[in-house]
Amino acid sequence: MTPVRTTGRRWGSGLLQVAFLLLVWFALWGEVSWANLASGVVVIGVTLWLLPRTPRAHRIHPLALVRFGLTFLWLLVTSSIAVAVTVLRPTPERLRAGVVACPLRHDDPLVATIVADSITLTPGTLTLDVRADPPVVEVHVLGLGDPDDVRADVARLEELVVAAVTPVGVPGTGHGNEVDP
Repeated sequence: MTPVRTTGRRWGSGLLQVAFLLLVWFALWGEVSWANLASGVVVIGVTLWLLPRTPRAHRIHPLALVRFGLTFLWLLVTSSIAVAVTVLRPTPERLRAGVVACPLRHDDPLVATIVADSITLTPGTLTLDVRADPPVVEVHVLGLGDPDDVRADVARLEELVVAAVTPVGVPGTGHGNEVDP
């Protein structure tokens, strides 16, 4: 399987990126109009010009992506139920909260972003900080039990993400490499 560039500069991928950003722009304004189209093109053009992105390559594995999606859906359901139980029947154990630093094995920014966003989108957890060197995600947890269990859950989530979106080292960027234990 050939690497998929997540930030390509070819015309096709650039137009696809602008089209997606325009859809987001229209959704934010809540209306498709010539004025929103013109202003969106200007804002997107200036933003892409001012904030050039470093090319990074990732291999997308469809089956692993489906596995990650199903696992994430399961986490959403089970954690929503756990938070609902905490709200309806609070106990000191369920209300115990804390922050856990969870080391990541991979230093790829896309992997860290997907892991951090998945944690934040899951009820009862919130990503507070993501550090790059060494790669660490700090997570606030409602119903905190053993911090090592949280670290193990984040490590399993990271492995699912890496299996779905595998970083491929791009020469000169330093990304896509595993961190030595």
